[in-house]
Amino acid sequence: MQLTMNPPDSDLMTYAVRMVIPMKREFGRTLNVHQFLHDLPYATEVIEEALKSNDERLRSYAAYAQTKIFGPRGGDPPPPNAATMAETAPAAPAVSAAGEKEISEDLRAKAIARYKSGLR
Repeated sequence: MQLTMNPPDSDLMTYAVRMVIPMKREFGRTLNVHQFLHDLPYATEVIEEALKSNDERLRSYAAYAQTKIFGPRGGDPPPPNAATMAETAPAAPAVSAAGEKEISEDLRAKAIARYKSGLR
């Protein structure tokens, strides 16, 4: 599976570059930044290993990369679905079909009047 990096996610690349030296020192692992940014299984493996580190900075870099790649863990609740929104949203005033047609005709007449007044 391949990741795609958006231009605003250049922070992810910065954190991946910052992880190179601590990963080499602690685990003897050479971190390939390009592969990290574009290969999901490789990124998952590196992040899991970095989260087990004794180095606080490396763990924080890995946590940041994890949230950027996989989304937040245990953070905000997921957005409510349509059924929940329908229950909590106030009911809109009911407009009959005749009322809708009347409103749309009124709006159409106003638009035509604006158009005509603009022509000379």
